[in-house]
Amino acid sequence: MDYFPILLLILGLLIIVLDMMVAAFITPIGIAFAVLGLLLGFGVNFNVAFVISLVAAVISYQLFARLIKKETVDIGKPKYTFELKGKKGKVKKIKGDEVWVELEGEEWLAKPLDNIKEGDDVVVVDVDGVKLIVRKA
Repeated sequence: MDYFPILLLILGLLIIVLDMMVAAFITPIGIAFAVLGLLLGFGVNFNVAFVISLVAAVISYQLFARLIKKETVDIGKPKYTFELKGKKGKVKKIKGDEVWVELEGEEWLAKPLDNIKEGDDVVVVDVDGVKLIVRKA
């Protein structure tokens, strides 16, 4: 009796179980080993079984990646993106080309569209990455 397919199947299942316990995203590798072990156990040629297991790994990767992307929630602070448009802040300091605006208790790097000075009230008109685009309020 050949133990290699059984060992591959067990290894694949252990990898899948391990991935349930840690956030390593190695389930597709476990699926590839399990499929390879099953196919070899049923007497499929190694080359054919290897290609099929690789295809199974890629398909499972695509399915799990989409599922994880949909189900993953950021547990940190709420993300700032375009929610800042229209919010008002105050220019805290100007250092050369850098303009720092206080907005909702946090300081942001800003690019002003108007001539501004420290203490001016500004309104956010857009967000460019982590930089606010502001105009005098």
